[in-house]
Amino acid sequence: MTLLFDKLILFICCTILMYFQEPHIDLIQIIAFLAAVIFVSLESCFNLDCLPWTELSKKNRFLSAELWAILAALSLIFPAFAFFLPLLLYELTVSFRHPICFTTYLLPLSSFRKGPASCLWIIFFLFLLAWFLASKTTQLFHLEQNLRLLRDTSTEYNLLLQQKNRDLIQNQNHEIHIATLKERNRIAREIHDNVGHMLSRSILQAGALSALNQQENLKEPIAALSQTLSSAMDTVRKSVHDLHDDSVDLKAAVSELISGFSNYPVTLNYDMEPFTPAQVKYCFISIVREALSNFASHSNGTDISITMRAHPSLYQLIIKDNGTNIGIGETGIGILNMKERVKNLNGNFSLSTEHGFQIFVSVPREDNR
Repeated sequence: MTLLFDKLILFICCTILMYFQEPHIDLIQIIAFLAAVIFVSLESCFNLDCLPWTELSKKNRFLSAELWAILAALSLIFPAFAFFLPLLLYELTVSFRHPICFTTYLLPLSSFRKGPASCLWIIFFLFLLAWFLASKTTQLFHLEQNLRLLRDTSTEYNLLLQQKNRDLIQNQNHEIHIATLKERNRIAREIHDNVGHMLSRSILQAGALSALNQQENLKEPIAALSQTLSSAMDTVRKSVHDLHDDSVDLKAAVSELISGFSNYPVTLNYDMEPFTPAQVKYCFISIVREALSNFASHSNGTDISITMRAHPSLYQLIIKDNGTNIGIGETGIGILNMKERVKNLNGNFSLSTEHGFQIFVSVPREDNR
């Protein structure tokens, strides 16, 4: 908008000057007026963003140079065209931004060499005005360009910072989850090694005391004590078992299996929830272990991919390679064990050998069983 406003000011000044210097309007003046309008319009199209000459396309540079040459040549032949030479200086200053543009001052000297000196001085004043407006506009465009660049850079940095914050929070949550699992595992071991052994010894002592007891009035209390200790032992065993199940990290366990499988490159795509049911974790771990073993023994492929994903209604496991696996059959012990584990969870197990060997497992969530 600033570019068009500057050109409009210069165009009006040049038109007024032409009218006062040559008040008798003839065909040449009309043609010069229309040529100036066309020149301003086309130059605005060729350099709409006020770009430097080097950043313009070759086509636009060629067309702009043609327009400048035509206007300069016409100003030397017909003085009416010379009244609009400040527009030419404006366009040159915007494009080149170099003092060489002032060479256009020689054009009005040739065009108005027989005219009044006042007209020549007014033209020179309009030249200075054109140079001032062009310099101001190019600086303004340059500042706006820097502002847009700064804004885009700031936005990019903000997005990058947000992504890093999300990654940091995710890593912290994962570390907290791993620490929680380790603590549960430690508590389970402590209960098993200390409380469990003490309860086992107490049960044995209660059994020995019951065998040695000869008093009828103590048989019932000793039996009740043995029953209480046995119930406590069952509760401790269940708690230890639950704690141990919760302490198993599915991703870490599968990653450990993959790290020990060096025959082929294995890709793991993991998108499971932090708190996956223990039976699903043990099922997937055993299937991955058996599948890697089968691939190592029978596969002629070159790479393996493992995908674990939690969907709203089911858990999904896909293991595939790019080999034919001719030696693996659906009646093998390993495949039967996989099917049995999935069946116990009311899941689906399928085998495919069309495009490489593929194992597909889906286990419904507990609330969907």
